[in-house]
Amino acid sequence: MFPSSRLAELLASRIFHDLGSPVASITALLPQGTDPAAHTILMETATELRARMKLFSAAFGGGDELAWQDLGTLLLGAPMAHRVRFDMPSAPGILPPGRVRLMLSAALLAAEALPRGGVVRIAQDQSWRVTFLPEGRDAAWSPTFMDLMADGSPEQALAEGPRRVLAPWVVAQALAEGAELSFALGAGPSLPPLLIAPSA
Repeated sequence: MFPSSRLAELLASRIFHDLGSPVASITALLPQGTDPAAHTILMETATELRARMKLFSAAFGGGDELAWQDLGTLLLGAPMAHRVRFDMPSAPGILPPGRVRLMLSAALLAAEALPRGGVVRIAQDQSWRVTFLPEGRDAAWSPTFMDLMADGSPEQALAEGPRRVLAPWVVAQALAEGAELSFALGAGPSLPPLLIAPSA
């Protein structure tokens, strides 16, 4: 189990960091708001910030039930959306808030596996099993996440700081939802997809 207060501290720090860039841009552009070019950039940045806040609210907050297709819309607000695309074929069903948090957080974790950009392929089967496959140059799962998947120390994962907090957060959400995390090993791409399945 993860110390909830420490996990919350790290997550808050990560959220503030990821919101900081668009907020700083808006603050810098406000004095130039009457200039047409600056106004256009200001509005685009405000839209980006709003999308990111909606995503973070669903991924890290209380949230609401959402349809599967709504997840793809929310992921357009991801901090790495300028270099990572999320490919999510349509699937039926309404997801409860806890599963929404798990799915969105796992998608963000998969995007972190793509330092040079690429695509995260997300698919759900009829048994509610979901796979996350990062595809791109130099793709690699977070070492912190790999260690946790090998029964590594939660305390050590938290010691990695805000930059690596998505790994323990995803594991904590899976535990809360009674879901099983594994890597779908076998033939195929060199980077194994992450599989999230309901507990047996």
